Amino acid sequence: MLEDQVASLLQRLLGNYVRGFNKEALKISVWQGDVELTNMQLKPEALNALKLPVKVKAGFLGSVKLKVPWSRLGQDPVLVYLDRIFLLAEPATQVDGLTKDVVQEAKKTRVREMEMKLLERAQQLGSEMVW
Repeated sequence: MLEDQVASLLQRLLGNYVRGFNKEALKISVWQGDVELTNMQLKPEALNALKLPVKVKAGFLGSVKLKVPWSRLGQDPVLVYLDRIFLLAEPATQVDGLTKDVVQEAKKTRVREMEMKLLERAQQLGSEMVW
């Protein structure tokens, strides 16, 4: 019963990212806090939210292991281990409906943001050095 609940929850959380999720691939030792999923395919659209300049052609996820500290839930972290992640990707000529100009402008904006953060950090470090 609890295993079915865990499987349903994991399906909802991981279903957008992986293919091949099934209860047979799920190893659960719930009371010890161990949950393991093995041999899943990444969906090509799994990384779209990251807006990377690549298009994923295929992907494989060897295993996902969760360590849930049931006795200290909310106090200790839930640990997630990903093992054997393989991606086959190609450069994206266009990111889902965006023109090259929009993509180029987004890249420039990210570079400016990173430069500003770097300058702020340098100024912060400089002010800390002056006593």
